[in-house]
Amino acid sequence: MAQLAIAGGTPVWNAGWPTWPIYGDRENELLQQVLTSGKWAGDGPMEAQFQRGFADLHGAKHGLAVNSGTMALQLALEALDIGVGDEVIVPVNTWQATAVAVLDVNAVPVLVDIEPETYAIDPTAIEAAITPRTRAIIPVHLYCNLANLDRIMEIARQHQLAVIEDCAHSHGSTWNGQGVGTLGDIGCFSLQASKTLNAGEGGFVITNDDQLHSRLYSLRNCGRMHKDADPATWTPIQGGNARMTEWQAA
Repeated sequence: MAQLAIAGGTPVWNAGWPTWPIYGDRENELLQQVLTSGKWAGDGPMEAQFQRGFADLHGAKHGLAVNSGTMALQLALEALDIGVGDEVIVPVNTWQATAVAVLDVNAVPVLVDIEPETYAIDPTAIEAAITPRTRAIIPVHLYCNLANLDRIMEIARQHQLAVIEDCAHSHGSTWNGQGVGTLGDIGCFSLQASKTLNAGEGGFVITNDDQLHSRLYSLRNCGRMHKDADPATWTPIQGGNARMTEWQAA
């Protein structure tokens, strides 16, 4: 074997690492449009276009841009009314945000093992961790591998558990032809600068459930009611500001 570069051998790569994120004329054009539009905050036309396009990419009925992937997970938990004392099953192999979002709603993250073939959460370990306090499962899709969603959804239905897909690293992926984030109740994405699709900072939630979409909108937009919500059935809820700006959407 040739001598390693660290020990004085010849490096196999001398050209330096490429820059990331990649940008070009199109990005400059869109940012210039935002600059001169007079609309820089959230709920603008650039965000609306991005939300529809991202949701359509994954085959989701609804999509909402938010300010981070971590907040996407937290909003999903809040929309499902998960809180104090509830248990949420998460994999040991993930970024800390998966468990921190659970802690942020005063619930309890229950860490379970992963499958050695995929590095994704092990369905057998999920079943072993279920207790009367379990409310949800958060499978995480990583390294071009998806969690076994068929088995996870079967377990969730059997035990009446919610499923929040952590899709921070799997933009545009599919499971048996269906977009990730649409098999569970809510799909959560990160748009942080290191991700495949990024906006510098940001996140995204998708769902096919009208009621969950209405709750997610209110939770991320200071409790406001979505324009398409039915006032007769809408319930006011406390919400903060998790909006994305027009700059990030562009």
